[in-house]
Amino acid sequence: MSQLKNFSSSRSIAARVAGGLSLFAVAGFTGPKLLASPVLADISINLELAGPPPPRHEVFFERDRPGPDYIWVAGFWDGAPGQYQWVAGHWDRPPHGHHHWAPPRWEKDHDGRYHQVKGEWRD
Repeated sequence: MSQLKNFSSSRSIAARVAGGLSLFAVAGFTGPKLLASPVLADISINLELAGPPPPRHEVFFERDRPGPDYIWVAGFWDGAPGQYQWVAGHWDRPPHGHHHWAPPRWEKDHDGRYHQVKGEWRD
């Protein structure tokens, strides 16, 4: 009789443990995920704080200028931190003859995050 009692109590303990583990699995809590989460969070924060890559070197030729009133607008990195896209340089005409192009630039905030200041035509 005592063997039957031990067998039924060990089955109920195993059932309780299995039930508890299944609740964790349904809720998305698994051992390896919990161990990996802090490492992945650290990597994503570092990527957000990284600035844009250095500008690409572009070659342009005066002979390709569409007209005497066009100026070269250099390429720049556009997008968002971690998702930069290169916008190639091009010839462009100022909206008024005496304007010059102030290129876009990336600035770092007080909290270490980058934001882009858009380029614009200035007097």
